[in-house]
Amino acid sequence: MLRMVAVELSACLSLLHCVPAAHGQAVSSPNTGAAARAATITPESTDFKLDSGGETIPAGISSDDWSSIRAAYEAGRHAAFADGGEHRARNPGQQWTTHFDGRGFTTTPDKGAWTWGLELEAYGWGDAVPVATKSAAVTAHGELVSYVWDDLLTEWYVNDQRGLEHGYTVIARPDDASGALVLDLAIRGELLPVVSQDSRDVRFIDETGGAVLTYAGLTVVDAAGRSLAAGWKVAGERLHLSIDDQAARYPLTIDPLAQQAYLKASNTNSSDSFGSSVAIWGETVVVGAHGEDSASLGVNGDQGSNAAFNSGAAYVFVRNGTTWTQQAYLKASNTGEDDGFGWSVAISGDTVAVGARREDSAATGVDGDQNSNAAVNSGAAYVFVRNGTTWTQQAYLKASNTDAGDWFGHSVAVWGETVLVGALQESSAATGVNGDPFSNAAANSGAAYVFVRNGTTWTQEAYFKASNSEAGDAFGFSVGVWDNTMVVGAYAEDSAAWGVDGDQSSNASSQSGAAYIFFRSGTNWTQQAYLKASNTDGPDNFGISVGVSNDTAVVGAWREESDATGVNGDQSSNSALGSGAAYVFVRSGATWTQQAYLKASNTEAGDAFGWSVALSDDTVVVGAVSEDSASTGVNKDQSSNAAPDSGAAYVFARSGTTWAQQSYLKASNANASDSFGSSIAIWGHTVVVGASGEDSAALGVNGDQSSNAAIASGAAYVFAVTDWVSYCTSQTSSSGCVPTMSASGVPSLSAPGAFSVNGSNLEASVNGLMFFGTMGSSNMLFGGGILCVNPPLYRLIVKNTAGGASCTGTMSNTLLEMLAQPQGGPLLVVNQAVHMQTWFRDPSHPSTTGLSNGLEFAISP
Repeated sequence: MLRMVAVELSACLSLLHCVPAAHGQAVSSPNTGAAARAATITPESTDFKLDSGGETIPAGISSDDWSSIRAAYEAGRHAAFADGGEHRARNPGQQWTTHFDGRGFTTTPDKGAWTWGLELEAYGWGDAVPVATKSAAVTAHGELVSYVWDDLLTEWYVNDQRGLEHGYTVIARPDDASGALVLDLAIRGELLPVVSQDSRDVRFIDETGGAVLTYAGLTVVDAAGRSLAAGWKVAGERLHLSIDDQAARYPLTIDPLAQQAYLKASNTNSSDSFGSSVAIWGETVVVGAHGEDSASLGVNGDQGSNAAFNSGAAYVFVRNGTTWTQQAYLKASNTGEDDGFGWSVAISGDTVAVGARREDSAATGVDGDQNSNAAVNSGAAYVFVRNGTTWTQQAYLKASNTDAGDWFGHSVAVWGETVLVGALQESSAATGVNGDPFSNAAANSGAAYVFVRNGTTWTQEAYFKASNSEAGDAFGFSVGVWDNTMVVGAYAEDSAAWGVDGDQSSNASSQSGAAYIFFRSGTNWTQQAYLKASNTDGPDNFGISVGVSNDTAVVGAWREESDATGVNGDQSSNSALGSGAAYVFVRSGATWTQQAYLKASNTEAGDAFGWSVALSDDTVVVGAVSEDSASTGVNKDQSSNAAPDSGAAYVFARSGTTWAQQSYLKASNANASDSFGSSIAIWGHTVVVGASGEDSAALGVNGDQSSNAAIASGAAYVFAVTDWVSYCTSQTSSSGCVPTMSASGVPSLSAPGAFSVNGSNLEASVNGLMFFGTMGSSNMLFGGGILCVNPPLYRLIVKNTAGGASCTGTMSNTLLEMLAQPQGGPLLVVNQAVHMQTWFRDPSHPSTTGLSNGLEFAISP
């Protein structure tokens, strides 16, 4: 699939698994067919300015209605239309026009002195056979243009707000085929291709030798997650792609969850640990690099010097449409060697907090003297605010009881006008809220501090200690905030209690860990709950990570030892040392209870599942920083241990009160010791994962991932999360209806009635049905439309679409109905991919049928 966007182009054939560099959900299908992730095309420069501000919904219009209006508007703006003997599509967001001539495409940007495009010349197995000399059979509807070359190959383009997606769907491998699948693509325009040494990347250069576009990171994986050999090479003025597909399962398809972006620092250097902390809010991502070495001060200073070893930095990235760019480079106002600025980061709206746990000033409170170094490793936190696109430092925060070695700023969280800062080595023996901060009778017991803003002025509002504060508990190692609720983790707490509000007084389970919930009423804070694991054991380190959203909290325990997998498995065994776990708690009124016990789908000793956690509404993401699989991308082979400590992340979704694992995430360039999962953040359907040990020397967004020239420079990866994916092309009905498939809920076997597959924009008051299959996607002409589901097909019961006016018909089926469907059909099991489509009667159409697009989803536990 080829995705083209304003400042980046990601390219990937649809017979390949596409993990696009630009954000947004890929249009093609699922995670069951053989797949290859091909390429990211990134312009080296841009003239476009990005505005990180959001839209204002007009008064009187609901957010759902506004989303529908915007979607219809975008579809109209991106529609392809006939232009003489070809078709043309304008992409206003990307600011270029693409011409489709039945042989290939040519893109011309509004600004820039180049044109670029591709044309399929030949494909086949073993040797590429030239395609027909005449143009393909071309159809165009709305945003989609299709070229049907023959019975096996269809080429398609979708022009939408994400860019231009270009793909080839190959239905099957012929029985008499021998050798690898190959495609030969002629290159249009003036740019010349240069293939990387590992054959995974292609850079397109202009006459000066400057790179204008870059394909990055070709990877091929089959339905079982097995890596397939694939690579680019230049053959004259052509690109030649070869894929060893002889053992692959057809049709070849894509994943329902896509990597949006690969983020690197603008001044990448070895040991910077970029990605050791990440945070996201809306269209803005913040990434910390506590080992960065520049001596600059403040915002957007000189990044080139390395005169302040491990002083640290933070980087702000913003998304505009489909494009991520770096907006700011943040440094402390008192940058000092070994301060570790960026050890922790947090964001809320236009406010960012950055922790520097080894900062040395002896100042106390807000905006004190930053220049002394009289309290070594006391720590500090810094507040930055954005006005338009300009960032400035607003406050310099210190503890009210600053002391050497306290590590104030080890953790930070922010919500609106409130910042929470953890100091895990603070030593007061106080308990509860606003106790005596000045004794040092409980070494490294830990504390947390609440600061609030009035206008532009910050003051400390509260000083938190555990209700059972003791030496060495590390209270404040992790913190989280949501409105008036705060959670603080103490991974080294020693109580043997289980569950919520148990006996805090025992020390019978060394370093089992605990978490504490605090609640604010007005300006008064009280401890609301004391959380322990449902299988407390030492040294599980429950509380190493925490997250909170509304009335839900999640707590990680990276050294937990059960060999259970999935959700709510057997907690009692200790046969997988250091495999790790996470625990979900929910609040009713003021009462908290444990709702779920989460484990990886591939639990193994030493994986450290739970090192990082993040929570947004009904979605939890858990990082396993020491997981060992060498797979790349999404939902691939979890069983290999060929890349020790490469790391992984796991997405869990809740339907009602039931949690199920939704996705297994790996870096697009997974390598040993990359520590993917070092940090996790989530906002809505966007997940950010840090990999502090990643080694590429790339700069900025979607650079070359293949080099390992900057050891432990670090990276961050942006993913888009969804439970299902739409693919294939709807058949426009005789009344002009464009039938559309969608879904709601989580496709979980535990709650099959809560997942609904819906058809809309159907002909009104006619009979129809939905059908499904488990053998992957199709793209075959059928009855005037396209059959999107590979046979064998299984029909659900006939229903009437109802509705009144044209295109108001609807239809809906639940997963429960699919499990009980009358034909018997296939046994639907966990992790199986299902493809569905809607058929309805269209009496005025020549074929008397109508077909929707396709929809793919994977069954969860």
